[in-house]
Amino acid sequence: MAEHQSRARFFQQHPKARAHAALDHATNQQLKVTPGPVTLTKNKYQGKKAVIIGAGVSGLTAAYELLAQQSGMEVTVLEAQNRTGGRCLSLRTGDTLIEDVDSDLFDSKPGQPQVVRFDRPQGDAEPYLNAGPGRIPSSHKRLLSYLKQFSVDVEVYVMNSESNLVQMSDGFAGLPLVYRRLDHNTRGWLAQMVFENAEQLIKTTECGVTDRDVQSRAEQLKELMISFGELVPSGPNVGKYVVTAGEDGLENGRSRAGYTELPGVDAGTIAEPLSFDSLLASEFWDKTRFYQPVDFLWQATLFQPVGGMDQVQHAFAQHVAELGGTILLNSPVKHIDWDASRQQFAISIAKLGTEDLDVMYADYCFCNLAIPFLKEILSETLQDPNSQVGLNSDFKSALQAVYQSQFVDDHGGYKAKFLACTTKVGWQADRYLWQGSQVQEVHDDSADVDVLSVPDSEIGVVPIFGGISWTDNDITQIWYPSTAYHDQKGVLTGAYNFSEIAYEWGKLPVQARLDKAREGAKLFGQAFGNGLEHGLAIAWQNMPYIKGGWAQWHVVGDQAVHHFNMLAQGSAVKATDGSETQPNFFIVGDQLSSLPGWQEGAIAAALNALTRMECPQMAIPHLSCLPDTRLIVEGV
Repeated sequence: MAEHQSRARFFQQHPKARAHAALDHATNQQLKVTPGPVTLTKNKYQGKKAVIIGAGVSGLTAAYELLAQQSGMEVTVLEAQNRTGGRCLSLRTGDTLIEDVDSDLFDSKPGQPQVVRFDRPQGDAEPYLNAGPGRIPSSHKRLLSYLKQFSVDVEVYVMNSESNLVQMSDGFAGLPLVYRRLDHNTRGWLAQMVFENAEQLIKTTECGVTDRDVQSRAEQLKELMISFGELVPSGPNVGKYVVTAGEDGLENGRSRAGYTELPGVDAGTIAEPLSFDSLLASEFWDKTRFYQPVDFLWQATLFQPVGGMDQVQHAFAQHVAELGGTILLNSPVKHIDWDASRQQFAISIAKLGTEDLDVMYADYCFCNLAIPFLKEILSETLQDPNSQVGLNSDFKSALQAVYQSQFVDDHGGYKAKFLACTTKVGWQADRYLWQGSQVQEVHDDSADVDVLSVPDSEIGVVPIFGGISWTDNDITQIWYPSTAYHDQKGVLTGAYNFSEIAYEWGKLPVQARLDKAREGAKLFGQAFGNGLEHGLAIAWQNMPYIKGGWAQWHVVGDQAVHHFNMLAQGSAVKATDGSETQPNFFIVGDQLSSLPGWQEGAIAAALNALTRMECPQMAIPHLSCLPDTRLIVEGV
């Protein structure tokens, strides 16, 4: 059931997969398309009403922009849960987390509540777990711009400290190794191979070197390899990968791969290089997501809001309220129909604690629900694919394709669906378990003196301050906190997995998930695993009104790109008399963006919908290929 594989192997098996979307220039040249998000005309929608279903980041973005740009629209956000944010969820002491008993979208029942019980020692910052999004890439300019505009402080999220650990069941006797050791040993051996064969490589590789320049370019390649792989620069061992602490001090040492005993008061002991044979045999690049931190979305610098990712939606929600918008919590939408007499949507909302329904009317509807929920919420009048009335025919066909990709029989085992399975586990623990104990004064009886020391078990251990440790165990990864380093306790993400593993975990009771996560953590040390406490487990495919981590367009079929493009345009409503509105029904959320699974994508989808509303005569630019969330979210 292992899901770990290298990106190269993934592309061999899925040659059409893409990490990013691409514009279809040929199609767009034939269309009148928008130049990008446009501003709304002031007071153009005076007297009109917009209902936004779902207070996730995309719904809140749409609400905020309608109000901030003074469109004149009356804006109401309907949220089924008792909080805003959707998958943007931060958990703190006293919060409750209640999954449904299964992943069924409809008619599922609530499971047993989990209560967050993180300790807060005096002087520590308030502990929290980001149960959903946990980082913001520096390339996500729109989200970062909103946070700056809303005065939400951000801090650096550490993706990789190089002190993080890598553990594999069949490699290096199952012992965890420091990231930098694997990384720089590999670089060193590869650099030595290139150094020794530099001239032949220059001759046989298509690198545009003329015959007369082969010798000089080979010498330059050797110099590059000395620097790239930290090879011996001169003498009888020139070009060899030999680690050393250096002579006459550390200034000429070759120690990128680190130490087994740290230099300081003592000289330190440098880590011996792992053999190239053992590195290849371990297949560390294939069995873990070792190289994910250098992929574009995860490259430094990444950010997180100070105090928890939910500061994002809190800021949006506060500004929506400040600008006159209304956010109604505990207001699940049960039905959306079209009232031909009023020329408005009739949106039926459950009244908490009763069987009654309230009806709200709207000229524009922005739906921030996961698309499969619309199967039982949209009326037949609106979505019947065999009818000439209701939503646009291409839009309805696209809805049906998404439904078919979600509602498949999985009783025989895991089958990928439109909404992805993903689970997380959170723990609290004493930070010394990964950052190391403070130096303490102890008495050395043999010398009859007091000395400053740390436990013998920590000699040579490099403290871990942020970043991710990787494993081929089902937990997949452990995230260390990137903040409050001087606190006594910290909150870790103790598992983050996907696809079939997450599907199987989601069917387990919470305690069984925590037990598996603890066993996985023990692979990084018994003391570490035993020291984890106050565990929480969340399977997003079981979360009410959400039922998944992100959209997987690769399961929709050969026409997925076409269906995506049709849904991205929104839809008008056609009446029985042949009349037709301007586009007034829009699906938003990261599910309809070129960044599915990311908050930046959620924002982009909202801006696209508003642009289409403002400029109905212009199309949202079509994409020729869609990104695969296995690449841009899971980090294959």
